[in-house]
Amino acid sequence: MAVEIRIFKAKAGLNWFKAGWELFKAQPGTFILMHLFIGVLSLIALVAPIFQLPAALAMPFFTAGFYRAMLNRQQGKQIAFTDLFDVFSEAGRRLMLFRLGLYHLFGGFILALLTTTLFQGLSEPINAYLQAVESQNVDLVQLHAQQVIDSIQISNIIVLVAAYSLYTMCFAFTIPLVYFSKNNSILECIKASLLVFWHNMAALGVFGAISTGLILFAAFLSFIPLLFILPILYAGFFVSFQAMFMSAMVEQTTPQNSDDTPSDNHDRFDA
Repeated sequence: MAVEIRIFKAKAGLNWFKAGWELFKAQPGTFILMHLFIGVLSLIALVAPIFQLPAALAMPFFTAGFYRAMLNRQQGKQIAFTDLFDVFSEAGRRLMLFRLGLYHLFGGFILALLTTTLFQGLSEPINAYLQAVESQNVDLVQLHAQQVIDSIQISNIIVLVAAYSLYTMCFAFTIPLVYFSKNNSILECIKASLLVFWHNMAALGVFGAISTGLILFAAFLSFIPLLFILPILYAGFFVSFQAMFMSAMVEQTTPQNSDDTPSDNHDRFDA
């Protein structure tokens, strides 16, 4: 079943960020703790390869739990850190989220293989450069640094950036789509995630520019502000998902009044 996509103008990107800030302010400590846990899990998987597989399979569950907590907070419910784990016990979506984790893992493997293939010629110049740094020989350091630069091909960088961008666009919205829209086709969700970037490039570009600016600002302060910035950006991203995929969300997330008339709470999707 095709997923309906809504199209927004560029200024919507700023509105999504503002809505994310308002959502974050409702319960900041819990959102920070949730995002910190997800970040630590990702870091562990990065430095300890043995945990990469279980982390990749668990990440869609934790991310969906994070988004579910945001939705509950929007609906006026109090949330707790343990809500992050609730998705593991929810029947119906577990198999789809598990399969999505495999798709993410396969996509990451392809990117890693592509990176190795494109830059396999850099290993020797880089090793020589590192040895020169250890020897503290300034002339050798400059020589091997120039060799590393000369070994880098701009075309390879363009190909790699394009591949990572495509991967990001394909999987950016798949987790909330699989979890909230109850769509049973992962490929359909990947297609919808890709198309929403195509149709909302201006709005998502503005949101991305705001995100990049804030992250660069945090870099000058030892990245400490990221503890606050990243949960806000996640909240804004979730609001953007609600806005662009309203028809996919509304059946699952709009509270109903006793007379089966949709509640006015659905207005938040138009953020």
